[in-house]
Amino acid sequence: ALEAIENWSNESVHDTLINLAASLEVKNATLMWPVRIAAAGKLVTPGGAVEICHILGKEETLRRARRALEVLPKE
Repeated sequence: ALEAIENWSNESVHDTLINLAASLEVKNATLMWPVRIAAAGKLVTPGGAVEICHILGKEETLRRARRALEVLPKE
């Protein structure tokens, strides 16, 4: 979903993540928490997922998200 964002802004990242959570029928925090951790690389951050993604920019956010997916344990 983040890859599809053309105009990378706080609003577009926020709306994309909120809409994704709704389509997956999960609470917003259930989706935002792992996105924030993947983007920031830390369990605790001064900002939330949207702010971290906006500060990092699209390419760095996606790079970090892909890396986080690579290191997840495989079932």
